[in-house]
Amino acid sequence: MLMSFALAYCTCVLLCIAMNRHGAQIFPARKLPPKLPKIIASGGWLLLLITAALCIKQQGVGTGLAVLAGIFTAAIFVLALLLNYAARWIPAVGAVMLATGIIF
Repeated sequence: MLMSFALAYCTCVLLCIAMNRHGAQIFPARKLPPKLPKIIASGGWLLLLITAALCIKQQGVGTGLAVLAGIFTAAIFVLALLLNYAARWIPAVGAVMLATGIIF
C-alpha cells in the first residue's frame, strides 16, 4: 500500500512538473526545454498505468480501483499542500517516499 502511494505521488509530481506554471514553482531558476514537458508527461501517464496495475493486482479489480482513487486523492492533497507552502521540497519528498515504499 505504501508503494502504491509513493508511485501515485511520483505520478502527480511528474504531471505537475510537465505544466509550465507548476514546473516554474518547483524549479524557479530553470526553464525546461520545449520537448521535455511532453516526455515528462508521458512518463507520468505511464507511471499512472503502473500504479493502477499494482493496485488492481493487490486488491482485485473493484476494490483496487476504489483504493486507487483514494490513494490519488491523498497524493494530490499532499502535493497541493507542498506546492503552496514548500514547493522546493517536492522532489525530495518524492525520493523519500519511493525509498520508503521500496524498503517496506
